Amino acid sequence: MVSFEEITELYGVYIIFAIIGIFTILTVRFYSKKDIYDPEPKGRLFLAFILGIVSVIPALIFSLIGGLFVGFNTVLLSVIIAPVMEEIAKLLFVIYLAKSDDFDGPLDGLIYGAMVGAGFAAAENVLYGFGQVNLSQGVTLTAFRSLTLIIGHPLYTGLAGVGVGEWKVGMARSKYDKIWRSMLFHGLWNLSASMSNIVLLFIGLVVVVVINVIVLRRELRRTLAIDKSAYERGYYTQKNKNNEQFNFQQNRGPNMSINNFDPNNDMIENGNLIKDNFCRDCGTSRFEGDRFCRNCGKPFQ
Repeated sequence: MVSFEEITELYGVYIIFAIIGIFTILTVRFYSKKDIYDPEPKGRLFLAFILGIVSVIPALIFSLIGGLFVGFNTVLLSVIIAPVMEEIAKLLFVIYLAKSDDFDGPLDGLIYGAMVGAGFAAAENVLYGFGQVNLSQGVTLTAFRSLTLIIGHPLYTGLAGVGVGEWKVGMARSKYDKIWRSMLFHGLWNLSASMSNIVLLFIGLVVVVVINVIVLRRELRRTLAIDKSAYERGYYTQKNKNNEQFNFQQNRGPNMSINNFDPNNDMIENGNLIKDNFCRDCGTSRFEGDRFCRNCGKPFQ
């Protein structure tokens, strides 16, 4: 009977590329299909993926520079330096992509960030897969890393990308507002993966996976709700997108901002206003059926 080692010795190269390819395609489709109201051009998504691959280079350079300050301590490099430097490198490319008119809103930020993260992860998996002692270990490590791909780099960069998307449409003061989240969750994953005790390693990874899944679902619901609200207000029609006065956050019409909405106005087009119910973070009025603030995106209690 042919052993696993013999199979990987013969076909390991093909297996590694197949695993990376299959899970990358699944991840790209998962995130790109979420943009149902104003799908992004496939060419832009492909560019984001390629830029994610390219981002490995500055990430490596940044990490090497950061390593000088911690004496190349393995734990510090893995838990602090790598998450910080890699997320900065990836976010720079997301910011570049945000210059496009197609990039508008937090959901777009999440999707473009995920594409950059997917490209980064694909390149990193190739490096890790072929950087092991033998192809058998390379296949095993590649398979393990790929199983959590959706909630790995695509999620981390997507979370930072949400901040860029919010900044692009005036919902955030800085394009770097959310990068701390990507660094935090990236660092937590690296910390759990660096445990030497097998029991702690397993528990740590399970806990982080659960947290990442919860964060991903929550962020998708929030950004989709904001995107749906923009769609219902007509933001994505060609007429409104060409009108410089029409803002992503506006409730209806080019001159009616959400924060300036008059609750006594008889013209309520997007549902009945819930009296005495406002967003605790920004004061925006809440309507029936709203689970998230139409201005800042924060969930209602």
